[in-house]
Amino acid sequence: MCGIAGYISSEAYDGYGMTRLLAHRGPDSMGEHTSLIAGKFVYMGHTRLSIVDLSDAGRQPMETPDSDIIIVYNGEIYNHLELKQKYLKDYHFTSTTDTEVILYLYRELGLDFVHELNGDFSIALLDRRSNHMYLVRDRLGIKPLYFTHQYGTFAFASEIKSLHALFPESALSERSIQSYFVFKYVPGNDTLFTNIKRLPPGSIGSYDIAEDRWTVRKYWVPEIGGSPQIGAYQDLTRELHDVLESAVKLRLIADVPVGTFLSGGLDSSAIAYFIRNHPEIIHYCARKDEKDLKKEGTTSDSFYAEQMAEQWGLDLRFIDIGGVQATREFISKTLYYSDDLIADGSQIPSYMIARQARETSKVMLSGMGADEIFLGYASHMLSLLALYFDRLPGWISQPLASRMKRIKQGRGSFKAYRRWLHKFGKYYLMGSSRYGAYSIVGDIENSMRVCRQSSESIIDNLNGYFKTNEDPFHCLTRFELDNFLVKNLHYFDRMLMANGVEGRVPFMDHRVVEFALKLPRKYKMSSSGIPKLILKDTMKGLLPDGIIKRRKAGFGMPLRSIFSSSEKVRELVNLEFFYGFDFFDVDHIESLINTHLNGNEDNSSILYALVSFQEWYHLYQTSDAQYAAISSES
Repeated sequence: MCGIAGYISSEAYDGYGMTRLLAHRGPDSMGEHTSLIAGKFVYMGHTRLSIVDLSDAGRQPMETPDSDIIIVYNGEIYNHLELKQKYLKDYHFTSTTDTEVILYLYRELGLDFVHELNGDFSIALLDRRSNHMYLVRDRLGIKPLYFTHQYGTFAFASEIKSLHALFPESALSERSIQSYFVFKYVPGNDTLFTNIKRLPPGSIGSYDIAEDRWTVRKYWVPEIGGSPQIGAYQDLTRELHDVLESAVKLRLIADVPVGTFLSGGLDSSAIAYFIRNHPEIIHYCARKDEKDLKKEGTTSDSFYAEQMAEQWGLDLRFIDIGGVQATREFISKTLYYSDDLIADGSQIPSYMIARQARETSKVMLSGMGADEIFLGYASHMLSLLALYFDRLPGWISQPLASRMKRIKQGRGSFKAYRRWLHKFGKYYLMGSSRYGAYSIVGDIENSMRVCRQSSESIIDNLNGYFKTNEDPFHCLTRFELDNFLVKNLHYFDRMLMANGVEGRVPFMDHRVVEFALKLPRKYKMSSSGIPKLILKDTMKGLLPDGIIKRRKAGFGMPLRSIFSSSEKVRELVNLEFFYGFDFFDVDHIESLINTHLNGNEDNSSILYALVSFQEWYHLYQTSDAQYAAISSES
């Protein structure tokens, strides 16, 4: 994993200044390429985290012997040895890297080479033969890639801060700010900056240097439910076992030590099962305080992880997380590295685990993504419940939903269930968009009112995904793949790369994803509401029964515990800051705080989004020198 940056312009910019801001993504070495093409300056920069072939032969930018094609690349191609044998027997290689395989594979197959790749990647290819720069991003958006095209300049980078160094006057988008507070992440391909975009997952971007023309096309659009998997259910569990085992074992390829995130949940435990005979692998687990768990109304991950580690003889190490880490300083540190703002309490524990793991493991495997493709979230159960409610007469379903809406979320026992039942009742009559409201973290109505703007664009966004006559689970899957999953992959990449650690996600192997998306809903979530059914049945008898049957516990900071005291809320949320913007409704923000503290509502996710924006905005205003100072801390 690495950092890449570059620009093409009639003006010469500080390319080194762009690349040095990505040093945390590649602390092992840095390389640059400069040239003049069609009267324009071309710059490509790379910072390297050495994972495969640790020698200088693996340095980037890398080019063909005739210098016709030049590459900078971030990621890993797990099947590169297979591709080398299949297509490139006649080529002479000077390294054992996957980078060199990509370089020659493009020469051999053109842009169709991308269909052959199994991996996580963001690639920039400069082709001097056609005077084009091509950007390629992996199917699921595991590796980040941003671009800007303004004032006759085209530029790209692994992180926004690198582009912001080129265009420090980039304007903020108020529409994106409102979207951020609703989704806790800017959805789609926009960012908080008006002229900086994400290259969509599964896409190829093409920049014509002579014509100053930029185009984007999709090369991978997964089929959702269109062609159900053929075969008996037991045959499908065996197929899932085999493809998942292959995905995990492919991701052990490295010339450096490998570790895992082991939460004690189904997904990470499945990965641990397939590598249980590798005693050299160290497993890390976040451990919450019992007081925090009680206030959260959730269960402990560490108990199950410890139980399995003892059974299999795993090297398991705990990292304690809690309110003590929820300081402005620590939040700011993770937001600096996150850069493309998200408000997710999982960032801090991910950062903390990676910080400790880097001493022993330069690669970390995670079970991320399984919940989205196998229907493992509580929102999926609410969606199923809504379909059952629809079968009831209105005089029964509507009063029941109304009673649920009046449930006090922060009071009494069974807090997690109270939160979900309240959300179910509040949005049951919203129409097909209710499924999106169930999926979004926090209360969508309260979130929309943080900003003094029309909520029309938010509703249009949801309506675009949730069509009245379509299967709601197909719509929900598409919505989460484009939004919630991308957000999760985003923070996972950033928090690990902040510590010079590469993250790998076996469930995001495109073969596993394509398999899961074609399964009928009943194989993933049973009619009785059992989530991830086929994955549980696949691992039955292989994992301890307690892990198969346990209740899901979220991985993240105990936000409800942190925001349970007035003192902590007032310490973290600076209302004076929000008074400085015309588009914030500070009266509503104060109301959110009050209803949260009195237990009538659970607004912890919105409060964290407010704190995150306020701290991110301060970082956004800092100079490059201050960025460098923050980046050097660990």
